[in-house]
Amino acid sequence: MWHISSRKAAWIAWLLSLTALAILALHDDTGWDAAIYRTALHSLRAGHDPYADAIAVQQRFHSEIALHPNDTPPYSYVYSPMTLPLVRAAGALGALPGRSLYWLAYAIGALAQLYAGLSAAEASERKYFSCIAPVAVFFPGLLVRDTVLSGNVAYILYGLVLATAVAGWHRGTWRWFYLSVIAASCFKAPLLSLLAIPVLSARRQWLPASVSAFAGVALFASQPLVWPVLYRHFLQAVELQFSYNRDFGCSPAGLFSWAITAHGLPYAPASYIFYLSYAIPLFCLQLSLSRKFLRGEFSLTQWVPVLLVGVILLNPRIMEYDVAPLSLPLALIAWRFVATRRRKLAIGVALAIPWLAANWFAASSWTLWKPAEGSLLVLFFAGGCWNLLRSTPRTVRRGVDSSNARQERGSRLSRNELAPAGAD
Repeated sequence: MWHISSRKAAWIAWLLSLTALAILALHDDTGWDAAIYRTALHSLRAGHDPYADAIAVQQRFHSEIALHPNDTPPYSYVYSPMTLPLVRAAGALGALPGRSLYWLAYAIGALAQLYAGLSAAEASERKYFSCIAPVAVFFPGLLVRDTVLSGNVAYILYGLVLATAVAGWHRGTWRWFYLSVIAASCFKAPLLSLLAIPVLSARRQWLPASVSAFAGVALFASQPLVWPVLYRHFLQAVELQFSYNRDFGCSPAGLFSWAITAHGLPYAPASYIFYLSYAIPLFCLQLSLSRKFLRGEFSLTQWVPVLLVGVILLNPRIMEYDVAPLSLPLALIAWRFVATRRRKLAIGVALAIPWLAANWFAASSWTLWKPAEGSLLVLFFAGGCWNLLRSTPRTVRRGVDSSNARQERGSRLSRNELAPAGAD
């Protein structure tokens, strides 16, 4: 009978995935987010305000919306003014070197995300998930989407943050993680929520996480003093991203905002209140689970997938590239949910049916992708928490029983050693 090793299967999966990516990159319109960065660079080279230029394009598009009701709306450069010097520096490299370096960093970031996901797999799971990993790039958050071709800087940022998080878990050194998060927050301020990772998975991290959060907020808050006009236009561009494009993401708060704006209602302040109404209990639940982890009631590999999904859910605006790092953690949660049950086949089929349905919805309409993804994140996080809480009593009980058995064996040995020779 023909047999193939798991290592060869993994190599084959990688080869097929890379081939598919190359074909898609050649035949599809790739790098749509990277194109926004290039447009901002062109504005800077011309001595313009990139936010003002993009706002003018958006306003003109929406003033003539009746002429092109089905066209994709234009998007602005919505990263804060402190990132513009980096854009200028990238432009100084020249078109070909700049693009080459960017896409190299992008590929490394995407691989680092997969590496972080695989690090949460146990030894018995790794041979399977090493084959799943290359396929996961086509299923951000387990839903089919060509997000990996977008060129969004989030792939680089998450790759850097998660690689330093793995180093923190294995070496106990978190300084590079904190620096990575602060750097990432210069582009996307909500990424400061990732500072919860060391707080929830290591001891004595509250102070450095708080200092890092303060540094990130201070950097952001200092921008109106350094670039007052750019900062005002930046805020206006962000507002148009929501009011014009309704680009709220797939978080519970984002879906709530999307729903109320569909009825002609303003998203603020109702969306902020809604976000706090679930984010605070969510963090408290994760804090409770982290105390159990730190007491040794479950392992790091058991905790990390649930932790990562929960921390991403703390982000008020979850986009498709924010869930890309969760593909393998979500798959691990589903795998373990099935593996700890007796009727594995029936439960596996029961999980596969809604997953296939969600993918069908996601593939049929981009409008349906976000509610499907948001629902999957919440359901899988709940399932992961349930699995941890369900397994903890048995794990603790087995540990107590084993300890009692060792003590009993030791007691019997002591009695035998103290018994007189020849005693029956």
